[in-house]
Amino acid sequence: MTYDLLEKELKDLPEANIADVIEYIRFLKFKKSREEYNKGSFPVERRHQERRLGILEGKFVMSDDFDETPDCFKEYM
Repeated sequence: MTYDLLEKELKDLPEANIADVIEYIRFLKFKKSREEYNKGSFPVERRHQERRLGILEGKFVMSDDFDETPDCFKEYM
């Protein structure tokens, strides 16, 4: 497909549809860049430290009245 044909087709469309075409083109570019990223074309860049599992080690103790309604809410129950 040539640019001339694309330009010709765009001339006959209303403005709202032209905006849809532009959005679709951007989607296709995003999809292509995403596919290249998944293939490993781009270097992996970590901006944040990876989260570690189990940073809160040990026992968790909950108070005996955890499931009870707090006194300040009893009037609403």
